[in-house]
Amino acid sequence: MHRNPLRNIFFLILSVMFLNPAASQEQDRQSVTESLSLYFDNIYGDDQRLVSGRIYTGPARGSIQGHPFYSGDEWKDGIIETADGTFPVMKIKYDININRLILEYISTDNAFRQVALSPGKIVSVKMGGMDFICFPGLDDPTNTRLAEVVSKGRVSYLVIKTKALYIGNMTSSSDYEYRQTIKQYLQYEGELIPFRSKRTLYKLFPDKKKPLRKFIKTNYLNTAGKRTEGRKKLLDYLNALLSADND
Repeated sequence: MHRNPLRNIFFLILSVMFLNPAASQEQDRQSVTESLSLYFDNIYGDDQRLVSGRIYTGPARGSIQGHPFYSGDEWKDGIIETADGTFPVMKIKYDININRLILEYISTDNAFRQVALSPGKIVSVKMGGMDFICFPGLDDPTNTRLAEVVSKGRVSYLVIKTKALYIGNMTSSSDYEYRQTIKQYLQYEGELIPFRSKRTLYKLFPDKKKPLRKFIKTNYLNTAGKRTEGRKKLLDYLNALLSADND
């Protein structure tokens, strides 16, 4: 296949800029990388409906404990659905520090590339056995994130995770560390309800309080705090109860 002679020049420019750590050049560097991404998409025929996002340069570097990704830092097989189509079997990660879905793919010139996609352009994602939907910001509807659908049914259980960098504590061997925040919601009859504890379910479904309490006790469920596994089992059971009522 014929190679465009500008290819090496663009890669040289890109390499030099990535090696320059000066923060003042960050905006110019991003502009160039975006232009390069679009350039290669046009030249080599990559699908611009999906892969024309910003080139991803990786997480922050340095002495940092942890990683910025949702559920492990390994690549996962995934399916991405956007308004323009569905793109199956791709390698993806979700960087919840910068709120970008990271896509790794082989371009038509056989080069590995990574691009960062904004959740605002995504309808749903399947990643490593987990299902995600686009979740509008409660304070700012334009600040969308991906929410994991932990339990489905008449009542859906949604989990949103974010991470931020903090200075490491005195006992840490790292200068910085990623700390995770979890927000949990119930989606019921078109309404989003903060899922604070099992009492949230008792208030929503007072007639199901007794069987729910018995299920928790029988199965030794811990539904407190950030523990999502116990809450998932409880929601699965609640949805089974609600489904039985409709039969």
